[in-house]
Amino acid sequence: MSENTRRFEWAQPRGECERVGSAAGNEVAPRTTPSDPSVPGGRSDARERRGPRRSRERPSNADADIRREASDDIRERFRFRAGGSLDTPPVVRDGRVYLGCADGCTYALDSDGSERWTARIGGRLTAPALGDGLVYVGRDDGVVVALDAVTGERRWRAAPVGGLQAAPVVADATVYAAGDSGRVAALDARDGGRVGTFRNAARAVCSLAVRDERLLLASLDGGAFAHDRTDGRERWRFAPGVAVRGAPAVADDTAYLGTVDGGRVHAVSSVTGREQWRVETGGGVWASPTVADGAVFVGSADGFVYALDAADGSVRWRVETGARIWASATVAGDLVLVGNDAGAVYAIDRAEGTVRWCFRAQGAVVAPVAVADSTVYVADRGGRIYGLPKDPD
Repeated sequence: MSENTRRFEWAQPRGECERVGSAAGNEVAPRTTPSDPSVPGGRSDARERRGPRRSRERPSNADADIRREASDDIRERFRFRAGGSLDTPPVVRDGRVYLGCADGCTYALDSDGSERWTARIGGRLTAPALGDGLVYVGRDDGVVVALDAVTGERRWRAAPVGGLQAAPVVADATVYAAGDSGRVAALDARDGGRVGTFRNAARAVCSLAVRDERLLLASLDGGAFAHDRTDGRERWRFAPGVAVRGAPAVADDTAYLGTVDGGRVHAVSSVTGREQWRVETGGGVWASPTVADGAVFVGSADGFVYALDAADGSVRWRVETGARIWASATVAGDLVLVGNDAGAVYAIDRAEGTVRWCFRAQGAVVAPVAVADSTVYVADRGGRIYGLPKDPD
């Protein structure tokens, strides 16, 4: 694992959006060349065959599939300013937007951006997780807090596993929290009582997800892991020597994950963890891939968004954004939406790879955007959340 993985800090914004407009009047010039000239080349159709494994080298910059269309200026529907950096994604449900902020507060907004309530929790917070009428938030010192989703009133507090990097997840009235010690706890979602614990093979668990009866974890200490939700037994592990930051995304019988070291996307069996194919990008893949209708969408620190065929990893298209991408792409209808550390948010046609529109936030966008109904919610590191039209007129 690289030294950069252990000492990673968010980069300062750089690069510009192709064409941007907002209520604040931001407008910048187009960008047509990659921001990092050191990205190595290679042919996109090269393969390495080792039994069932299929590998694709990253495409060269000269072969990049960069297709853009003109778009109208994007006008904000609203803008809200929190008291600290927004490094985690907004979560939207039942007409409300929930935010975990670096100022130690959880915010609840109405869909028009008006503040509903603010709960002071302290520390640095994870993204919220939503259950039955409750909002669950983790704190970096290991505390998990449950808040009433309507009022923000605190319902319970627990400290089950030590320091937290990963946001808790909720499934079947159980809250799962993973600590930086590698310990994972299952809590009763109603009162925070401990249901059970187990220890993951790698420490520094930074992401977890639930899929059916599996709990999927990723660790910057190395590897992706699948555990049984009922008894905590490890079902498989993959790449234990390589840093993985985003939990695997599962579709059908395949799990898809990205590696920070090497910048690869891997498809593995969701039952055994055996590799099926891999694709190399030009930079670290820091977040979980997004899978939809036979395609895998991935953002890379090389500044490109990749659309890969879920069956064999072939590159359908790739689009340059001009700056590094740290977050998962969001699929909403026929659009793929992704932000970068220059603050540019791209809406890309899912099938064609053409850019429908682009918006420039005032700070770096390091978390996935959220979409509900016809509104796109974008959070930036300056503490702002923007409400944008999904399909501008």
